[in-house]
Amino acid sequence: MDVKRHERFHLHSLDELRQAIGAMGLHIPVTTDVAVLGDPLELGGRCLPNRCLAQPMEGFDALPDGGPGPLSFRRYARYARGGFGLIWVEATAVLREARSNPGQLFLHRDNVDGFRRLVDETRRAARETFGRDLVLIIQLTHSGRYSKPDGMPRPLIAHRSPVLDPLHDLPADYPVVTDDYLDRLQDTYVEAARLAAQAGFDGVDIKSCHRYLVSELHASFTREGRYGGAFENRTRLLRETLARIRTEVPGVFVCTRLNAFDAIRHPYGFGVDVDDEKLPDLTEPIRLVRQLKETGISVLNISIGNPYFNPHYGRPYDFPIQGFQPPEDHPLCGIDRFLSITRAIQETFPDLPVVGSGYSWLRQFMPQVAAGVIRTGGATLFGIGRGAFAYPDGVRDLLEKGAMDPARCCVACSGCTQIMRDGGMTGCVVRDSEIYAPQYRLGRRFSVDRLRAEAKRCRDCEEATCTAGCPAHVQVPAFIKAFADGDLATAYVILRARNALPEMCAMVCPSEVQCEGHCLEKLFCDHPIPIRDIQRVVCRLARRAGMTGVRLPEQATGRTVAVVGGGPGGVAGAIRLLERGHAVTILERGERLGGTPDSIIPGERYREADTETEAILKPALAACRLTIRFGTVLGRDVSLTALCKQHDAVLLAPGLGKGATLGSAPNGVMQAMEFLRRVKTGGMKDVPPSVAVIGGGNTAMDAAVTARQLGARDVYLVYRRSFAEMPAWPAERDHFLASGGHCLVLTQPTGYLADATGRLEGVRVVRTELGEPDASGRRRPVPVTGSESVLRAGLVLEALGQEMSDELRGALDGLTLTAGGLVQTESPQSFRTSMHRVYAAGDIISGGTTAVQGIAEGLHAADQIHEDMTGRAG
Repeated sequence: MDVKRHERFHLHSLDELRQAIGAMGLHIPVTTDVAVLGDPLELGGRCLPNRCLAQPMEGFDALPDGGPGPLSFRRYARYARGGFGLIWVEATAVLREARSNPGQLFLHRDNVDGFRRLVDETRRAARETFGRDLVLIIQLTHSGRYSKPDGMPRPLIAHRSPVLDPLHDLPADYPVVTDDYLDRLQDTYVEAARLAAQAGFDGVDIKSCHRYLVSELHASFTREGRYGGAFENRTRLLRETLARIRTEVPGVFVCTRLNAFDAIRHPYGFGVDVDDEKLPDLTEPIRLVRQLKETGISVLNISIGNPYFNPHYGRPYDFPIQGFQPPEDHPLCGIDRFLSITRAIQETFPDLPVVGSGYSWLRQFMPQVAAGVIRTGGATLFGIGRGAFAYPDGVRDLLEKGAMDPARCCVACSGCTQIMRDGGMTGCVVRDSEIYAPQYRLGRRFSVDRLRAEAKRCRDCEEATCTAGCPAHVQVPAFIKAFADGDLATAYVILRARNALPEMCAMVCPSEVQCEGHCLEKLFCDHPIPIRDIQRVVCRLARRAGMTGVRLPEQATGRTVAVVGGGPGGVAGAIRLLERGHAVTILERGERLGGTPDSIIPGERYREADTETEAILKPALAACRLTIRFGTVLGRDVSLTALCKQHDAVLLAPGLGKGATLGSAPNGVMQAMEFLRRVKTGGMKDVPPSVAVIGGGNTAMDAAVTARQLGARDVYLVYRRSFAEMPAWPAERDHFLASGGHCLVLTQPTGYLADATGRLEGVRVVRTELGEPDASGRRRPVPVTGSESVLRAGLVLEALGQEMSDELRGALDGLTLTAGGLVQTESPQSFRTSMHRVYAAGDIISGGTTAVQGIAEGLHAADQIHEDMTGRAG
């Protein structure tokens, strides 16, 4: 049989597998008798119903507090119903700083009840399906050099390594964790084990594999102190911690998943030959296992290498992970290496249950190899990692039918690993595609490597059309080029020069009709540069790296400005004024900054607006140059006249505050913006079966989609013109259509129908035809005589635009307003109002546009205020 390197899986029978093994001279046992996998086993005083276990595969789907989230519960219930006798729960951090991902599980006193529910529901799933219990082990971890608790690398390293440090861009003098830190970490592990016992876990694993902190300590030959150099020092943390847990937390048994071979050159790798890191030397790993056995471990889970960075010495993949080369040899060679190392340890300690793994590439033939390994004494238990993601009920099929379904097995595509690398929630992209294919695509959409490749397509146009299409006139080619070159700081500085809140805009602005809509690449290949996504990633990375704080001049000007309104325009104006050296007071009627985008745009598109604003404004608050007065309403708590007396200038950016209405409304009619606000804050969680939304703008689309998400069976979007003339952005319209709502175009609402109690029964409508264009440039809707009818609905949401509230109009007494009821400025290019030292920006002068338009106006207004106060620009 001709065997090629890098060969993908193309095996159709056990005979073909045996031929491939023989052709390469490998020692991989294969048997057709898999009954041994169903044999029970005593483990740590518990009875395992079979020899099959789900390995600790992280889902990164924790709640914000680190407790298990809905997908965590789903995953472990599926494993339990799928027949696994032992579930080794994924790596769970013992400290917040030890998390490798913001979505990683993190066990602490405040969320132990969530873990208890996870244990209870997993056990219940097994009992309901099989009438028996299973065994649950939790893996406790410190991610060490892979720590990314907030999504940005925060490495905590055990030793300096010329092999690993360059992979993490660590300088030669990067600090290592101290002995005192490691001493305290022992206490932390013991406390986490105590909490695990309270939650109901049977066993506790101190993770010591894949180069995480404990594993790295084992290779800390060059480290000085109590945790480095000599073998006893390098293994101290694992040995002493396991011994303490066994003594101090008697409710659980102890174990570890141990890297027996790092495949990193000596003296920076554990279990490697001194002269050739490709060869294992198990002298120290076996010595360590002997001591751990004396400590009283109940089971040993063997691993090798790192499955994410050198698949050659870890797990064989059919498709290499993004950015990594394929293995140098045939995947069966990698499996043989893994099995031989595991066998060497199992044969040395025949009475210690050892977990064998590394089988996933074998797909449906995993059981025949695992059974062969166990029958020949090469392991005691059959561990399934990626294969469990893909085929959670594979064990059930195996034990009941004698075989696994090849159409449901893991295809070793590395998709689950790629999601992890991209920071998403992890699972099987292929076999669990409804949930994880969108996660994969989302992760790839915002992955730095892909976006940098996309950025390199930019034509760096002179007189760039993308910049012309941006209301803030951001120098798009310049920030794109800086990002492509890996210069994050410069990219962010360029963004902030024209857009004070670029992260907000990257999430809520219609790039498809602004910057991206004007990109020349859209003409050449119908794929514009993903400007919005690049902007979002630049802003997120800059914020996490601490680059976003407002730059304050060393000397203040001594002048003060009051900014009314904490929405995009007001905050942008405040930022620019602070940058000019002025002191600013923001008056916001709500309890947080962010304005309309924060309060009504659905959370799936935009949440946590205060994260960006807090990061930007933090230096100004600390320097006492910024004051924020929440719960302050102009006209009620302070007058415009008083603000003018107290400050050198006033910038009005409060929004309009009132939605337009169809007329006298019965009970059951609500403003769409108020509806969205209540839903986003949790004040409204259900709707009637039938909902009508009046309007054709973005707010109407958001309201209609949200109503569907809340369970409305029928949602009718009622719009008096044609679909093509709807003012909503194309992406918003597509989102609505995808939600399954009904679009009633050429239908004009004329009033409401109510019952005798004043409760809404429906909306009166009339069909329309399109006549000649009106002042808006769109064809005027003309009612069709005799076409009146009633659209039955239990709730009507009005999205007919905004107008100035009576309260705000009264507070602005003395200012000149336009015929349309907006604040009038001295010219279209000016932000000065009819009142001296009072300026206006945002919805109050435009009637409501995009967030980036409001931001641009806030910046321009601030520049005009600065020039008027100081007599100079810039």
